[in-house]
Amino acid sequence: HFPERLQSLSLVSTTPGFDSLSTEEVRRFVTERKTRSPENVRKLLGSRARPEAFDTLWQSVSATREESYRKTLEASVAQDRGAPIENIRVPTLVVSGDEDTVYPPQLARETARRIPGAELVMIKGAGHLVNLERPGRFNEVLLDFIERQERKS
Repeated sequence: HFPERLQSLSLVSTTPGFDSLSTEEVRRFVTERKTRSPENVRKLLGSRARPEAFDTLWQSVSATREESYRKTLEASVAQDRGAPIENIRVPTLVVSGDEDTVYPPQLARETARRIPGAELVMIKGAGHLVNLERPGRFNEVLLDFIERQERKS
């Protein structure tokens, strides 16, 4: 509601709404996440995730109360389905892992395509949690974007 308050925008491992996914993909998303198991959590990570990424993630998931986890899952599929991202008018960076199984890379490409002038960065070997899996590369990409925006203003 207040676009003048926004100087730039970074969208990381996200989608503008579940309408971007087929009914089957939404069903699979919910089904795969109803059970919190080490195997399901491991599927979130890409092939080049730092070794301690799984332990950090599993500790976080395990510490989340079951009710909170379910509500988060429910909310994630009920997000704004009609997000008019084509109306974004600030410099935008879209970041995704090229091995993301939650929001596959095609969704990131489509998101970036829909936002005028958006930049897209795919982090190689990363899954859904790029900042946890490849923090050095993620920080490099994000800081470069922010610094370029600061130089423009």
